[in-house]
Amino acid sequence: MTNPVLDVTDAIKLKILVFGPQVHTPSQHEREAKFQNKRIEIRGKLEVLGHFVKYAEELVDPNLSGPSGNAVFQELIIMKEYDLIVTLVESYGSIVEATMISLKPQLAAKALLFQDSAHYQGLVRSACDNAVDIGAHFEAFGYPNDLDECHLYGKVLKRVSQIQKMKFLL
Repeated sequence: MTNPVLDVTDAIKLKILVFGPQVHTPSQHEREAKFQNKRIEIRGKLEVLGHFVKYAEELVDPNLSGPSGNAVFQELIIMKEYDLIVTLVESYGSIVEATMISLKPQLAAKALLFQDSAHYQGLVRSACDNAVDIGAHFEAFGYPNDLDECHLYGKVLKRVSQIQKMKFLL
């Protein structure tokens, strides 16, 4: 027997961006490879649930000319079109993306930022803290256990459920 509440909320499919280390070239470094694999895993599990999930690098068009060709500008536009922005704040690119999110309340409200608690310091921490101050959700995690045991996906799934509920109520 199905649950009518779950039937309604689970039917709401989200547009989700997953930021983190690029995944098109597998890393030879164990740490980076774990983050690449986690990014791929999060996307795959969300797609199985029927959500529309993308990496920004699939959407940025390097062939655009002029100011529109700027990748940062394109990502700002792209992020506005998505319901949830999941960011594994680990790579240089994801640090820039977390910083962009930390400056825009309309993006922060959609963001779920993950950062290794052992590296939660300095300017990157300040960017994440600022994002939280203006509406982002933040989760510190312990490397490698939280990656290996898939605790991050559970937190993503919880946030997905919250957004589905909000979309229903709107």
